[in-house]
Amino acid sequence: MQKTIEKREAKDATRVRELIQVMLNADTYTSLQAISALGALGAPAVGPLVRALLAVDSNARWTVAMALARTGREAVEPLIEVVLGSDDAIKNPAIWALAEIGDQRAVDPLVGTLRTSRSECCRALTAAALLKLGDPAGIAEVEKTFEQSGEGFRGLAMEAFEGT
Repeated sequence: MQKTIEKREAKDATRVRELIQVMLNADTYTSLQAISALGALGAPAVGPLVRALLAVDSNARWTVAMALARTGREAVEPLIEVVLGSDDAIKNPAIWALAEIGDQRAVDPLVGTLRTSRSECCRALTAAALLKLGDPAGIAEVEKTFEQSGEGFRGLAMEAFEGT
């Protein structure tokens, strides 16, 4: 039984590596198919995808974030770690992925990011994610931030919200 499990894990790891390569290097249609396949694999894809998120260039990060969002709840904790420990260029796609997944575990870390980030873009994306998550505490923090930051920030956040 143990050998069967180990064989399956090795097969999954190989498949994940292959799919990540396709996702990052193929045409748009084929890349989207790889994203879907990675999402279907779920948990075995999360670690390699998070490592890719931390390693690839800015444009590719958003592609990786799409795949992480498709893996669902399994990606929430690793994405929260990225949000708490990375710079904005990496944090922003992770915030988007958390909003797409829709898990309430993201609310408190996102509230903290909304309060502490110095980047208006990151704060607007975080506000949009909190609105999408719909948690009362998160929405209250967004409203408080809107009052403090003014109409310009509200407009950015709502534009991000409508685009998520």
